[in-house]
Formats: sequence, C-alpha cells, structure tokens
Amino acid sequence: MATDSITAVRSAVDPSRPYPPSWLDRTLEFLSGLPGPTWLAYLGLTVVSVIVASSAFWLSGLRPVGDFEPVQVGWGVAAAVLLAASHRLKVVAGAAFDDFRPALGNAAVDPEEARYSLTVMPARPMLLIGVFSLVITPVYYLADPVASQVVGLTAAGFVPRIISEGATSAILLGIVYQAIRQMRIVGRLHEAADGLDPFRPVPLHAFSRLTSQVGLVLIGFNAVGIVLNPAIFASAALIAFWVPWLAAFTIFAVAVFVVPLLGMHRRLEEVKLGLQGDADERLKAILAQLNSDVDSVELGRADAIQKTLTSLLQQREVLAKLPTWPWSGGTVRGFGSALLLPITVFFLQRLLLEVLSAR
Repeated sequence: MATDSITAVRSAVDPSRPYPPSWLDRTLEFLSGLPGPTWLAYLGLTVVSVIVASSAFWLSGLRPVGDFEPVQVGWGVAAAVLLAASHRLKVVAGAAFDDFRPALGNAAVDPEEARYSLTVMPARPMLLIGVFSLVITPVYYLADPVASQVVGLTAAGFVPRIISEGATSAILLGIVYQAIRQMRIVGRLHEAADGLDPFRPVPLHAFSRLTSQVGLVLIGFNAVGIVLNPAIFASAALIAFWVPWLAAFTIFAVAVFVVPLLGMHRRLEEVKLGLQGDADERLKAILAQLNSDVDSVELGRADAIQKTLTSLLQQREVLAKLPTWPWSGGTVRGFGSALLLPITVFFLQRLLLEVLSAR
C-alpha cells in the first residue's frame, strides 16, 4: 500500500509520467501518509463522515445535536468505506499488473507507464467528475425529494448533505470511470502480451482479481444503497428509474468483470489450438512410423513406438483440459454469489415493507 502511494506522489513531479494524479489519488496518498496504520486514518475519516452526514438533521432542527439518525450514520460509514474500497482497488491493480508482467514477454509496452495508468486516475477528468457530482446532487434532491430523503431540511441542512452525498457520488463515479479505463488498458495489455504460457496460470489470471473486485465493489454499493434508501419503494420513480438503474448497474458490474478478459480468452484459445495442432502432428508422425513398420514387418521398434504413442495420447488429453478462461473457479463462484446480493436485498426489503404496511 505504501509503495503504491509513493508511486502516485512521484508521478506528480516525474515528467516521464503521462499525467498528474487526480484529487482522489492525492486524498488516498494523504490518508496513507498519516502517522500510524492506514486503517486508523480511515476509522477517523468514518467518524468525520458520520458527523457531516448527520449534521444535516441537526442544522435543520429535525434532531437534537448528537442524536444520530441511523440511515445517515449508514451513509456516512458507506462514504468512508467506499473511499477505502477505492484505495483497495488501487493496490489490487498494482499487484495484478506485477503478477501479469511475466506474460508481457518482449511486448512493446512500457511497464512503468502501464502500471501507472492502471493505478492512477488523470487529474482533469476526475475534477470534472467532482464538479458534476456536487452539481447533480441538489438537482436530484429537487427531482425526487422523497426518495432522496431531504424533506424537512433547511438551507443550512442542505450544505452538509450536499457535501456528504456529493463526495460519495464523486468517489463512486471515480471508481466507475477508472473501471472503464482499466477495461481498455487490460484489453490492450492482453492483446500485446507475447509471453503467454497456459501452463503458468498466475499471470493469465492476474487481472481477473482486479476486474472481479471492481465488480464486487459496485454490486456491494448497489446493495447498500437499497438498504439505506427504503424510500425508493414509495417513490413514483420506482419502476421508471430505480429498477432500471439497479439492473443497469448490475449489468455494468458484470461487464467490468468479464469484458476485459475476453481478449485473453481468445488469445489462450489460439495458444491452445497451436499446442493441440503440434501434438496432432507428432501423433500423425508416430502413427506413420508404426504403419510403415507394420507394412514392412519390421516390429523391432514396436514397443518403443507403443510407449511413445501412449505418451502422445496422454498429452492430447492434458492439452484438451487446459482452461482458456483467464480466471479461477473460485473467482467465478464468488462473483456469481455476490451478483445475487442486490437482487435479494431488493426483494427482501420490498417484501418487508409490504408486510409492515399491511399491519
């Protein structure tokens, strides 16, 4: 984590880097550079985030100062956790590239620049994302005050609410933006790699850890949003906006996991077909020798040829079982299980609200 942070700082002054780091990368660097363990810095940030989120009710007179509203506490915690998740994804991206690096072989790729691009976001687009989030947040409040839970807030109460939720939105959009960038970068790296070895799966599976964890963060935030925003079930925009949003976000999370790996799947299929073709040629050659010896009744090499033939047939079986999808079975199972989380939460929460309203 510290090494990754140092890389981000150096990039701000190193002319060999393609762009300066974003405000989000600088924030992560600041937190990781504080004295003590990094988790302690995030714990302190969580406390601050909860206070800012809750102060909207205090400043509006809806609750006494120090009386924390559970949903706002949840959003405060979610904002800090989302920032920590962004930090985690940054570290995973760097580690994934380090594991993948042997597969590059002699590819015409600058490893340092590629690693930097995977782990650091450009400053200008992230600045625009931050401004957009702070502008669109109050617009969302005006469009659907019930679902956004701002009914009763005063002008003073709107300020911390916009800061809290605008920052959360900016971090989430930053993760989405970086995920899109990483999809493209991973695809290019997979295409350029010329050291692919299907018998060494670690480099080939490296980026599946990154893409799956990005997808898991997006899916997890979707589920948290459903839990902390039950008002969406009473919103007139439930069918028109919220259901399509949840579905689209889930589909995007799946795409983030799968799409960058499709190129490697194709490359591995090509390598596997090449190995199988070579094995078939050897098998064809040994069968030709066997037939020649049989035709000439020269059976002195029969035993040796039989052993060779058995070895080649076993080789074909081994090659046929070589996987061509660049992920492990555990990664797929874990992602598939998490994929059901927001859907399950959505239906359970809606069922619970219907049961409670019927009483």
